[in-house]
Amino acid sequence: MGKHLMAVAAHCDDIEFLMAGTMLKCHEKFGYGIVYVQSTNNMSGEWCQATQGERAVTAPVPPAWLKRIKTREASPGLLVHTVPWYVEMAQRKKEAADSAREFFHTEPLHLDYPQRHYTDGELKKIDLRYGAPRPDCVPEDFPSIVTAHEDKDALERMANLILEKDPEVIMTHAPVDYTEEHTSTSHLVRKAFLKAKAQGYDGSLVFALTVTSGAYGEFFDRWDAFVDITGFEDKKRQAIGTHACQVPFPERLDLEDCLRGKICGVGAAEVFHVFELSGTRSGELADELGRSHAHCRANWSRMFFSPESEKLFADFREECARPR
Repeated sequence: MGKHLMAVAAHCDDIEFLMAGTMLKCHEKFGYGIVYVQSTNNMSGEWCQATQGERAVTAPVPPAWLKRIKTREASPGLLVHTVPWYVEMAQRKKEAADSAREFFHTEPLHLDYPQRHYTDGELKKIDLRYGAPRPDCVPEDFPSIVTAHEDKDALERMANLILEKDPEVIMTHAPVDYTEEHTSTSHLVRKAFLKAKAQGYDGSLVFALTVTSGAYGEFFDRWDAFVDITGFEDKKRQAIGTHACQVPFPERLDLEDCLRGKICGVGAAEVFHVFELSGTRSGELADELGRSHAHCRANWSRMFFSPESEKLFADFREECARPR
């Protein structure tokens, strides 16, 4: 079957932002197959459209047949459309499929747990609460992503996927994150990982770190493992840009990989919290995570509490706080 890594994230573009450099490196340099998993159905959000610059020519536009749409100019050169859930979902899934095929030579697997809210056909925002109308795409008695980790069938489904694909390493969201859908995805994967292990699975699980810029205290902006993605930064940005209805101007992104690379001692890095590294299953990715984990543990104070690293973190938080 060959060696695989599994990336599980909540929304279309999360995988690219958090893990694309690691996936590109493993796929192109070491021949890993990529298992690209979306946990939500991506039915919620807004549709961004660039109207200036190079991206204006290729920017996706809401379909002409759409009768109800609300549009505002968010900034010069950027329109933001509010559209019904079925239009939003179709576009986001298309862009995920384009990214998965072009950059990772795979197809997305959609678990399709509904997001915690959506926009109905009248452009009204609906929260999934008691008595809320259920969109047509959601089966009865099907949990939302927020509660999927407490659902027996959902856990069984995720555990079976892990057993079927048998990835060397699983990457997903961190349990402390800025959105409940990320956090709930982390809970689902962690519980399923343990369930799969009890049935013989032997692999590793790491949590990809989102930039929180101190939102939960400075500790959660630190990590204990990393992957050197030097040389893959531009291609990662291209993969992110495939999600054009969410990222209209990828060239303007201030990705954190170079900052993190400075702290790790490499050109650019994607960083992780280790949940468990297998002691018996090795491969290029598992071995690199093991080495970097040992490095972080041995150099924790220097990496995160030296005057130099404190200044890097402070400068980056200041940059994140600036209006775009």
